[in-house]
Amino acid sequence: MSNPYGEQSKSEGKLLDLRVEPLPMPRSQDHRIALVGCGAIGKTQLQAYRDAGWNVVVLCSATLASAEAARDEFFPQAAVTTDYDSVLKDPKVTVVDLALHLNIRPDYVRRALLAGKHVLSQKPFVENLEQGVELARLAEQQGVTLAVNQNGRWAGHFRALRKLVSQDQIGELCAADFTVYWGHDEIFCDHVLGQDPDLILYDFAIHWFDLIAFLFADRKVRSVYAITGSRDGQLVKAPTLVSVLIDFGSVQATINLRASSRYTDTSGFEVVGSRGRIHFAGTSLGGERVEVVNDQGTGSVAVDSDWFPGALKGSMADLLCAIEDQRAPLASAESSLKGLALCFAALESAATGRPVDPAEVSTRFVPHNGAGD
Repeated sequence: MSNPYGEQSKSEGKLLDLRVEPLPMPRSQDHRIALVGCGAIGKTQLQAYRDAGWNVVVLCSATLASAEAARDEFFPQAAVTTDYDSVLKDPKVTVVDLALHLNIRPDYVRRALLAGKHVLSQKPFVENLEQGVELARLAEQQGVTLAVNQNGRWAGHFRALRKLVSQDQIGELCAADFTVYWGHDEIFCDHVLGQDPDLILYDFAIHWFDLIAFLFADRKVRSVYAITGSRDGQLVKAPTLVSVLIDFGSVQATINLRASSRYTDTSGFEVVGSRGRIHFAGTSLGGERVEVVNDQGTGSVAVDSDWFPGALKGSMADLLCAIEDQRAPLASAESSLKGLALCFAALESAATGRPVDPAEVSTRFVPHNGAGD
């Protein structure tokens, strides 16, 4: 709102020169990828890899028909199998992409690392932070690279936010608020993930926890407070109404997810700093631009209108570039643990009704009555 008592801002009308560099891509086409898990998300990843021109040499799935269908649609020259051990023994395979559910995935990650393969693990990475640390150490011991498919980091609007904050466009952060309205329950009502009692607060919200952990990496979290609820007529058992408050003392961040919205598909964020603010309004998966207002002027960055498949291309590109450059990937296993700690604290808070210090939580919360098993 304008200030009728003060002078007009001196920066008003000045156009900022904002730049977010293109997504880095691997130099070599010699990486040979095996995708394990040919379900819906696996097929979306295959679409991204085909568009990027990468070499997927093996498709592995629990049923041969699923692997064959994925082969026929995306990579006709790829081998198909239901035998994971044969994938690990295949000398052609250099990278194993595990698009598997969490109940079996950590063991598959461990076996691939021991076989000397580079690994991209689907998110959420683990249900126990100690297990995540162990897998990261194992990768280091084996001399291979382990990355987590925190693909939200490469969604256009989130990537622009991360870059603009890193460029110090708005100074020291004071607050960050994120909201999404969409029909997630309609998408997952017939999917196995639709049975997960933490579908929204864990499987989906991990992207926002991961982003907040990045934005406020230099601040200590005091507490996480979360409430969840269900609305009449929603199509999954999991709560679809989620609100989270993350308290850093003099700074706060909020996440509000409304995952059974029928007549809207929108999202937005407002990130405020000591010298300006970053604003976004779009759909649940993307939009057109991220806007900046600061003490030097105003500007915007054009972003992708859809999270998929481009963000999935970003996850694999990050891993492949890290392999080539012999460095840790941006989405390393270690880097995913801070967001997971926030998420674990939110799960416990939602179940107990009290604020939770993430420093005191290391495991995904499961109520003693068995709910969530």
